[in-house]
Amino acid sequence: MTCTVLICDDHEDVCGQWVEAVRKVAPAERYRVFEPPGKQEVREAVQEVFARQCAWHRKSPRERGACMFDDADILVLDYDLLHIDEHNARHTGESLARLARLFTTAGVVVVVNQFGGVHFDLSLRGHLSSHADLNLDAELLDNRGLWTDPPWDGFRPWHWQVLCRAVETQAARENVVRKHFDNAIVEVLGMEEADIARLSDTAFGFIAPKAGDWKGIRRQTFRSFASRRTNGRNVSTFLEGDEEAACRFAASRIGTWLERSVLGPQDVLVDPPHLVQFFPFLLENEVCEREAWYATVTEGERWKGKVPAGCWFEPEGFLSRPAVWRQRLEADADVRKSWDALDYSSPRPFVFLEDISSFAQIDDAKQFRAGHHSAFDWRFIKRLKGIKYAPQRRLAYAE
Repeated sequence: MTCTVLICDDHEDVCGQWVEAVRKVAPAERYRVFEPPGKQEVREAVQEVFARQCAWHRKSPRERGACMFDDADILVLDYDLLHIDEHNARHTGESLARLARLFTTAGVVVVVNQFGGVHFDLSLRGHLSSHADLNLDAELLDNRGLWTDPPWDGFRPWHWQVLCRAVETQAARENVVRKHFDNAIVEVLGMEEADIARLSDTAFGFIAPKAGDWKGIRRQTFRSFASRRTNGRNVSTFLEGDEEAACRFAASRIGTWLERSVLGPQDVLVDPPHLVQFFPFLLENEVCEREAWYATVTEGERWKGKVPAGCWFEPEGFLSRPAVWRQRLEADADVRKSWDALDYSSPRPFVFLEDISSFAQIDDAKQFRAGHHSAFDWRFIKRLKGIKYAPQRRLAYAE
């Protein structure tokens, strides 16, 4: 599969620089990067999106015109888009990301330069309020880790998805949502009451802001999620009669929630690199071999045989990486036996570095505290020169 990439900015020279930077690192056999569009082309695409939005507001039938956003598997939008409609008004990449998800068939939406020149967010929480699938500093557009599979070298945050894989993941999520649109979200995801009990307030409230217990969250379907008021807007007024748009919207938002607020804290779901850091006995006689630890980054699927049946997150394609339900793993009798026998006086041979997606000995790592407010917030980074880490206080917590 070759993914199309469309990069939009209201400054044509800057857009051209971004396009050339991406072309140098994105393999040509996997990505086709469009020529940088002119300001008038961007203006026409935005006007078409607004026209589609107005038609839904008015509930008036309208044949859709051409919009270049529809042709993009990966749509990259500058946050500060100025003077691109007929009124020369200011629009943000964030607002267009939301509209692109609702009213175009763009696959993955990336917004650059929304969050103040930060390369690595030490809170690890991401931005649940954002409708972009990824927020990124423009200086990182030429990072090979965005465009190619591992092995990676240098700065490459673990929470990133390789963008062509992200396109596949979004399509898989849409298929799941389309098939189960009127089913409960947590049931489709295989989430049990004990898993729900470990959700943070933020994660719980994102799905069911008015629910008081786990029964309330279990009543929320993909349809009800896509139909409720969010950010002061009633999405259902736009999506009435367009179930495909609702599926795209719900798949993207629930996907972001699952990746950043459920998997991110590593207390409900655990991915393979963190799994072996928390449960090193799973490596058995390879526990002192760095290659075995790093294989959890590159070959996560092979770890399915190391974990008891029923512990793996099963909905195919909905997560960007394999993951294990933590409470089910901890409840397994054999796992508990190995856990109790673990010598806690001996330091782990390696720790996982969140900023380079790799392992190192602890003397080569810098500890910090993430912002999930869970027992697993103590994480590690390499702390590379030239990379902007923020907020800095999260490094100070570990000093």
